[in-house]
Amino acid sequence: MPPPDEQFFCTEEEEVGRLEMERLWQLRQGNVLPLETAWNIGRFYGLVLKGSQPFTRFQRVGILLIGLLAIGIALIFLFAGVPFSRFEFSLQYVHQRLSEASLGGMVAFLLRFLLGIRFCWVALRPPHHNDAK
Repeated sequence: MPPPDEQFFCTEEEEVGRLEMERLWQLRQGNVLPLETAWNIGRFYGLVLKGSQPFTRFQRVGILLIGLLAIGIALIFLFAGVPFSRFEFSLQYVHQRLSEASLGGMVAFLLRFLLGIRFCWVALRPPHHNDAK
């Protein structure tokens, strides 16, 4: 076995510097409290669901993508396990899939679908300007 290279050995100064840097990283990680995180997430969903705040175009694109993602997840739930070679969309098929689903699954489907529709509506509607003079 060849002798180890000298580059793998750290001097004491380098080791102390590395430990100090790791300590600073750990201190920075503690800046965000779980309650603040929950409040920020709730504020985000509240602002988007209300739709009362004027959003920039970039924000609207992001909200639209979140809405389309929610709708897509809901539709995947509805059409999961369907072989695409035999897939033929009809109301009878939808009725059959819905009758097989559990109540909890249907509630989850409807909530995701409606949330996605609301997000898409907020993203696509024309911005309203509150001109209070």
